[in-house]
Amino acid sequence: MAGLKKWFDEWRPAAVTLGLPTFPLLVLFGLNVVDELDRAAFAVLLPDIRDYFHLTNAKALGIVSATALLAIFIEIPVAFWADRANRARMAAIGAALWGVFSFATGLAPTVFLLILARVGAAGGKSVVTPTHSSLLSDYYAPEARVKVFSWHRQASAIGLIIGPALGGVLGQAFGWRVPFFLFAIPTFVLVAFALRLHEPPRGYYERLSAGLSEEHATATETPPKLWESFRILGRVKTIRRIWWAMPFLSIALVGIGSLLALVYRDVFHLHAAQRGFVAAAIEPLQIIGVFVAIPFVAKITAKDPGFLLRFVAVVGVFDGLIIVVLAYAPNVGVAIGMNMLLSATIGTLAPAFFAMISIVAPGRARAFAFTTVTIFGIPGAAVFLPLIGSFADSYGIRAAMLTMVPITLAAGFVLSSASRFVADDIAATQAAVRAGTAAVPAVD
Repeated sequence: MAGLKKWFDEWRPAAVTLGLPTFPLLVLFGLNVVDELDRAAFAVLLPDIRDYFHLTNAKALGIVSATALLAIFIEIPVAFWADRANRARMAAIGAALWGVFSFATGLAPTVFLLILARVGAAGGKSVVTPTHSSLLSDYYAPEARVKVFSWHRQASAIGLIIGPALGGVLGQAFGWRVPFFLFAIPTFVLVAFALRLHEPPRGYYERLSAGLSEEHATATETPPKLWESFRILGRVKTIRRIWWAMPFLSIALVGIGSLLALVYRDVFHLHAAQRGFVAAAIEPLQIIGVFVAIPFVAKITAKDPGFLLRFVAVVGVFDGLIIVVLAYAPNVGVAIGMNMLLSATIGTLAPAFFAMISIVAPGRARAFAFTTVTIFGIPGAAVFLPLIGSFADSYGIRAAMLTMVPITLAAGFVLSSASRFVADDIAATQAAVRAGTAAVPAVD
């Protein structure tokens, strides 16, 4: 009992933020929850939407891919503007937009209008990565960020518990359109709270760590131009390696969830409500995985920041092995068991990944840094996911799942190779701050 109390105390919002105000974390956490409701419902109801519009697997996954791709292009100017404008206000506006277009998804009478609604919803959600991540990096000190990002990312897991279960039940009872009407409501409630967030100084804690005075730490830097942002970030060796890994990582992150919904429908013949309950039952494992593993990861990272990327690489390899078993599971029980293991491990990736970027990215280009990893994921989402859908049409969903294995292994290998650069990149960024310039290490 004492151990459980200690565990709860460690994950209290005030403990996670190391005593700093918790309101920003809680509001962004809430927005991240409702962000996932719409997305999770669409994934669970994809087979029903596919059948309603008489689509093939390739076309259904093509919609997922096309909307993800267009959202990425929307995110580029959003992230560029986030390094210049009030990020807190942008986060609220983006949330309002995805609420409107989530509602529009339920109204869509044709495939074309469905795609437009999904693009609009994804465009609203495109503010989350650059604004939320950048804001959290400036609201909270580096030593708190692994847990802060863990807390924030668990909102996704909670959304993926509520979204599939409620979306599946509502979709089964009233049709696939109804969940999208209802999920817009909590979004608008949280927008009202988001409008109360303040804009923190950019790079504040990094300047304090570099030895600058409070006055200089709160000073406003001139934001870089678009290509200068790329140049600044491209000279950070750790970020370059992350860019190389993103085509592989994006396929896995976008593809696995969609393929699993099709596996449960076409192989094990689960209807929408059953798929929703399975997804909802599995997501708590993601939360457990994070809350168990991240405290250890945070302690090691405090002494060796490069461990974050080695950790991500090991998890990627382990997940590849799980996918092999899941792809040819003899029954739905084994498939669900493997899915639980996959959820428990894959949930630890995002907080580690985002914390790493927040540590090595220069403050004045940090919002754009979070988006560049999405940009470099374009080849995976745009090209390979539709090909995997065609592969599934020709050879079956089980065989298509196996294509995820070499992809996750490749991502893990590239990310592990970046860990040796982390300490030097942090030191170089601090030196640049002290020198009053955005200079970073020269390209090797």
